[in-house]
Amino acid sequence: MTSFSSIVIGNESLLVQCCDKLLARGNRIAAVVTTNPGIADWARAKGLEVVAQGPGLADRLAGHRADWLLSIANLAIIPKAVLALADKGAVNFHDGPLPRHAGLNAPVWALIEGEARHGISWHLIEGGVDEGDVLVSRGFDIAEDDTALTLNAKAYEAAIDSFPDLLDQLESGALRRTSQDLSGRTYHARNDRPGGHGLLRFDRPAADLARLVQALDHGGYWNPLCVAKVRSDSGLWLVSQTRAVPGEGAPGTVLAADGDTLTVACADRALALSGLTHLDGAAASARDVAPVGARLQGPDDAAVAALD
Repeated sequence: MTSFSSIVIGNESLLVQCCDKLLARGNRIAAVVTTNPGIADWARAKGLEVVAQGPGLADRLAGHRADWLLSIANLAIIPKAVLALADKGAVNFHDGPLPRHAGLNAPVWALIEGEARHGISWHLIEGGVDEGDVLVSRGFDIAEDDTALTLNAKAYEAAIDSFPDLLDQLESGALRRTSQDLSGRTYHARNDRPGGHGLLRFDRPAADLARLVQALDHGGYWNPLCVAKVRSDSGLWLVSQTRAVPGEGAPGTVLAADGDTLTVACADRALALSGLTHLDGAAASARDVAPVGARLQGPDDAAVAALD
């Protein structure tokens, strides 16, 4: 095995976890590129040079060269002039299986689309966005109660667990490249959002709506997409938790309003909605939203198109 030098780019704690492993194996970090003050502090404490990410990055990195560039929890496109600073190539961490879920927010889209499994990929930065050959991948099951928060956590754990495999390849120079079959590729752009911006349509199956709410549940972390919501005569209300339950009635009919749980009839079963809040995040009771017997009118296709 031969040690290597690297420029690392990223803005989440995953970068720190991976860099600790990289340094522990005797590899060198030429620069840490980040916008995260906490990561910058960590890097300086390690005696590493910190370079601010953003416009003009290539100029700020002038004079820096490395064997590899590692993009870890970095959501920005890396300029070609920066990629050119890595003599052997560049590798990106992607929080989804490739080519099935390329682009951003892959765990969210996997949940919305009802996938049974998810995964992560370490791939070369070549060609278009997330199109390069895969060097390491890990897969894992999606549980029925997984949310964006828990699925992101699974991806985080898989990234840390698989990083030594990537280091083995970079240190040995023997890359195990697997080309992507791009005929099976789906791509989620930065501005892609669920239809209707998360407004629930009760003429849909309860399981589909439950997945949508879970997919938009980021816990206390930043939500880059939108929040699940319902509309009643009293306004718009946010929803953070849900489960499908027995019950029937015309879609949108409020079957029960107990405490912070509103039960609403869907196309097949019913949906128990909880974690209800006003738009400003203040907690709301189910009766604030709508009384029993009221009808919540979800948007029709034309309204969804207008919202989108």
